[in-house]
Amino acid sequence: MFEYMSLNIAPWGYEITIYFFLIGMAAMTFVYASAPAVYGNLFGGAARSAMEPFQTTGMILSLILLLICGPLLIADLGQPGRFLYPILYFHWTSPLSWGSLFLPLFGLCIVGYLFALATKRTSWLKPIGILGSLLALAMPLYTGLDLMVQQARELWSNPTIPVLFVILSVSSGTALVAVVLRISGKMTEQAVELLHWFLYLAVAVTFALFLAEWVVLNYGSAEKQQIWSIINSEYGWEYWGLTFLIGIVAPLILVAIPKLGRNANLLTLAAVLSAVGAYSFRAVLIYAGQLGQLYY
Repeated sequence: MFEYMSLNIAPWGYEITIYFFLIGMAAMTFVYASAPAVYGNLFGGAARSAMEPFQTTGMILSLILLLICGPLLIADLGQPGRFLYPILYFHWTSPLSWGSLFLPLFGLCIVGYLFALATKRTSWLKPIGILGSLLALAMPLYTGLDLMVQQARELWSNPTIPVLFVILSVSSGTALVAVVLRISGKMTEQAVELLHWFLYLAVAVTFALFLAEWVVLNYGSAEKQQIWSIINSEYGWEYWGLTFLIGIVAPLILVAIPKLGRNANLLTLAAVLSAVGAYSFRAVLIYAGQLGQLYY
């Protein structure tokens, strides 16, 4: 009953895992880049002063990540024509259809924001930034919903998965922004304060959701206990090493101690470690979630 045959399973591969990771990173990068126009008064104006030099760079990075995501999704589907199917045959109840619609709209928002910056049409920035931020939220949300609606996979059929994917996107996006600002020498005190606040919140929530998943897997149904056994036997290093210790505990300690968390170098390190955990957490959930199958 607690055995599975890997030869009978056709799992999602690395393409979909990287796609989920990069689309979340692109989404949060857009949010940071549009902060001066949309969230300018956040933290007493710190969002505007901290992220204003990052606007153009952030939008370009978000666009590059989005352009990488397209081929990854097509590669995972196997045939280019399948990418158009969810749009041409749109289903209102399908997260995949909504995601296929959101992707090009999100890309248009990025291009529109860059155009407004280049032509100095400042009145366009806020409406485009608001629409783009909503679509940015929808990106990781729909990827989580893609898993949640699959009732046959008990690990995925969980309302916390979409929330988790949004939070993991905050971590990965913050890591990219922190690295770019640090390398470019634009990591000001206001930027450190803003990134610290978002990273602290993201890692703390991730820690809580990790513990929730641990409880569910240990005391849930027979299939969830089977998946727990698979995670520990097949993905123990990824789950406990990369995700928990490196990706959650280490950055949480760094950001929780004020003197460490507000040091630009240590904050960047904490953000990068949290991004490693964000990728690993997604990968384990995606891979292990496909292996659980009970035989009677």
